[in-house]
Order: sequence, then structure tokens, then C-alpha cells
Amino acid sequence: MAVEATTYEPPPKRRWRVSRIYYGWYVLFGMVVALVVAEGVTIGSLSAYTQPLEDHFGWSRAQVSMGFSVTVGTIGLFAPFIGRLIDVVGPRRLMLIGAPLCGAAFVLLAFMTQLWQWYVYLGLSSLALGLIAYIPAQALAVRWFDQRRAVALSIIGASVWMGQLVMLPLVQIIISSLGWEDAFIYSAMLVVGAYIVAFIFVRDQPRANESDSGATSAQDGSSGPIALSGLTLGQTLRTPLFWALVFGLMLLYFVVFGWMSQGVPYYQSVGFSDTWSAQIVSLTAGGAVVWLLTAGSQLERFRRPERIAAVGALFVCGSLMVLYATGGSIPGVGVAVVLYVVGFAATPPLEALMLSRAFGLKNFATIMGTAFMFQTIAIVFSPIIAGSIYDRNGNYDLVLMIYAICVAASCLVFLVASRLPQPFQRT
Repeated sequence: MAVEATTYEPPPKRRWRVSRIYYGWYVLFGMVVALVVAEGVTIGSLSAYTQPLEDHFGWSRAQVSMGFSVTVGTIGLFAPFIGRLIDVVGPRRLMLIGAPLCGAAFVLLAFMTQLWQWYVYLGLSSLALGLIAYIPAQALAVRWFDQRRAVALSIIGASVWMGQLVMLPLVQIIISSLGWEDAFIYSAMLVVGAYIVAFIFVRDQPRANESDSGATSAQDGSSGPIALSGLTLGQTLRTPLFWALVFGLMLLYFVVFGWMSQGVPYYQSVGFSDTWSAQIVSLTAGGAVVWLLTAGSQLERFRRPERIAAVGALFVCGSLMVLYATGGSIPGVGVAVVLYVVGFAATPPLEALMLSRAFGLKNFATIMGTAFMFQTIAIVFSPIIAGSIYDRNGNYDLVLMIYAICVAASCLVFLVASRLPQPFQRT
């Protein structure tokens, strides 16, 4: 008999009373506030600092871009440990450590004077970010939502893009008006404030008498924490599907995270102003938000989300080829942004759907953290490679070609993964 990945154990039939608002939505609200700020002022806005740091310190594009690699690499290196902490300790307690640590790291960045400080302080901020941001948010979404899991994950994914949409222009304005040092100070204040809000609302997991079906059980003695089920990390690592998903995501994230670090510099290199370069990246994020909030809820309907990931990879490939063919012209950028949004916007919720369906929820954060650790191998080198190619050639043409080839390969890997059995749902 197949076993479904579910976030709660069905209670026996008792009298039901309708609850006005399921508490999971409050948890989701708290994490949305936190993610919009934390992801927005960190990974989402790092590209805005590229030109100012080059001008102020005389660092090369590759040296500055390596800071992005350090950020993602640190998260990936510690991701399995962070995931295990989430599964054992719970996301809420980790906020008390991660939010102040992230704020302190940004204050240190405001006073840096050496290149090594750029790397060390970014590493510190990214370690804090791993404790409080994307992996904890995904874990909370799959714990609190079963019937509306795709909706919850789409909102989490949209929050990451919303962070770039809202915070990148804000950071760019602060840098232009007050300087990059003040931008780091204000970012620290925003992160701490956002997590005060999140801490008020977040609970680690629902009780046994809570579900996202719109009703709450009134039975006595059933208000304890739910029982989660799923494969262990060891069992997961022995499945072909896990490695297929990891390899496909490695190829895709090599492109996407590399492009995230180079987006603003690329548009500047083809003639757009600093403000417009940031606006284009923000508009891309805005399109992703709209796409996820309107169509993301339909992801649950697909039995094998790996096929949707494959189609998305094709759209991303098309976006990169359009930029290469048009040389970054205004019409070309418009088409490329649309293709990119349709292609990549759904990948974050798809990743969580693929892992939770295939391996269950009991050790979801540990499994996801381990997967991200392997993905980081590709993510770390992507900005360095892109920055080095730009320093050598003075343009991003070769970068676009390399990225297009990698994302096309990820499409093929996802198609292979879609034909492999899902271990947790197998008899």
C-alpha cells in the first residue's frame, strides 16, 4: 500500500468546529516578512555593491563576485548541519541566534577595509542566513500545509523574489544617496526588525488537532505535536532519484545563482544606467512574484514535478540565448526577462515538492540541506567563472553560452529523474 507524504496524522472521526483562520497562515505571514527582508538585502542585493566596491577599493570583478560565491558556499557547506538543527531544535529557536548574527555581520561589512574582510563577514552573514531564511521557511511550509502545500511553497518562493523586487531598488537608492557603508547599516536594522515580527508568529509545527483543511478537531487529548514520517538521510542517499535531482539542480543553480550575481553588472555592461540595471533585475523578480502567486498553486496537480522543472529549464535556456543573440538590446531584454520568469520562478517550490514527495517529511530539512550542499559545488564557482570571463573579454557573451549549455543539460537530467520511482510512495 502506498504511503503519502503528509504533514499530519488523520484524527478519528469526531465532532468538528470550523476555525476562522488556520494558524499556518500566520506562520506563513511571519516567514514572508522575514524572507522579503533577509533574502532581499543579502543574496538579492549583492550585485548592487559590485560597481561601488570596485570603484572604492580597486578590486576586480572576479574578486567582488567571489563574495557571492562565499555567501552561497557557506550556506551550502553548513546546510546539512543547519537542516539537522531545524529537524531537531526547530526553526523558531534558531531565529534568536541567526537574526542578531546576521545584523552584526552587516555592521562589520560597513566598516571593512580589506578584501579578506569582504569574504569573512559575508561568510558570517550567510551562516546566519542559513539558520533563519530559506531552508527553515521551506521546512515550515511543508510541515504546516498538506492540502495547500503547493500554495504555501509558492508564497515562500514569491517572497524570495519579492525581496529582490523591493529591497534591491531600496539598497541601490541608499548606495547612490548615502554610500555602500550606510546601505549595510540599514540592512542590518531591517533584518533584525523583520525577525522580531517573524518570531511573534512562527511556531515550529502544527498540533495533531490542526490541519490546513479549514477545520479543527475538537477531540480531547490530541493537541500534541504531529508525528512526521519519511525516509532517513541514509536511505535517501541510496536512491537514484536523489542524485538525479541533485545533479539537475546543480546544473540549473550554476546558471541561476551565477546570473543573480551578475545581473546588474551585465545590464550595466550593455549600456543601461545603474538605476535601470537594478530596475530590470527587480522587474524580473516582480514577474516571478506574479507568476508564482497566480500559477504556482497549480503545481500540486502534477504527479511528477520533475517534468515541470525540465520545461522551466528550457525557458531559461531560451532567455539566455535571446540575450546572446540580441546583444542586450531593449527588445531582447524584454523577451529574455519574460522567458526567464516563466522558466525559473517555479523552481524553488518545485524543489521542495520533489524532495517532500519522494522522501517524506520527517527529515525533510536534513535532506534538503544535504542536497543544497552538493548544489553549492556548482553555485560557488559560477560567479567566479563569470567574473573572470568578463575581466578577460570585457563582455558576457561567452558566459551566456556556457550558461545556456548547462541549463539545457539540466532539462535532460530532470526528464530522466521524472522516470525514476519515488521511494517514499513506493510499496
